[in-house]
Amino acid sequence: MKRVVVLGDVIEDIIVISDSARQLNTDNPSEISSKPGGSGANFAVWLASLGVEVELVARVGAADRARLTNYFETKFVIAKLEPDDKLHTGKIVVLVEGNNRTFFTDRGANHGLTAKSADLSKTDVLYLSGYAVMSMGIQRTQELIEKAGSVGVLVAVDPGSKSFISQFGAPEFLEAISGSDFIFPNADEYELLSRHANLQELFPEVIVTSGEEGAEVLGLAKSPAFEVEVIDSTGAGDAFAAKYLAQRLAGLEVVDALRDANAFAAQAVTKPGGQP
Repeated sequence: MKRVVVLGDVIEDIIVISDSARQLNTDNPSEISSKPGGSGANFAVWLASLGVEVELVARVGAADRARLTNYFETKFVIAKLEPDDKLHTGKIVVLVEGNNRTFFTDRGANHGLTAKSADLSKTDVLYLSGYAVMSMGIQRTQELIEKAGSVGVLVAVDPGSKSFISQFGAPEFLEAISGSDFIFPNADEYELLSRHANLQELFPEVIVTSGEEGAEVLGLAKSPAFEVEVIDSTGAGDAFAAKYLAQRLAGLEVVDALRDANAFAAQAVTKPGGQP
């Protein structure tokens, strides 16, 4: 069985789905649900659902550690959750309006992620959420990538958020993830990062997702999106990356892995929430 170590956020997702135009200063009938999420956590759960052994390294409020560890165990994810005695587990409100999503984010304990418990022995891939990169900074991220390379572990990165990358600094972000093997930007993140470097020169596989327009591995393959009724696109990128990486680890060619990832992400958007 292949093994992947994931570094990323654990967030309590509060998902608000509204079928009508938003009205200010009054009630807006909505469907509201709450469940564990976060980009790193979502990816880990999707990947585990595909039969890959997954270890998730994240940071949560100390009071939530046991509950969340047990939750991930039910999803077949080995969770190494760092407890934070001062900051609470991160929270995010996801406002879903048709195909648009607006995020109100409080990363909470995720800011203090150290990744000291990450075990890269007998590991095939180290997967870094962009949020984790921003928490750890350039030096610690580079040390981790260099450590992975020294023991033959591939590194994959999901940039995570255009706005957070802009705050961190796109050149600084690219410096932090230099040496990675896979990078999974969406179209907006790719547009921002490519202003500062030719991503194809930096990374062997650049996989760009563009929602309804499909996805592309730059210079290697393109695949159209599958047409489905979209309920909630939260976590679709995480599902896509999980399937693509699982298929590549299984030995599939880029074009086949890309097609399968698009099909898998299409299934993910037909239900609310960011996890299977």
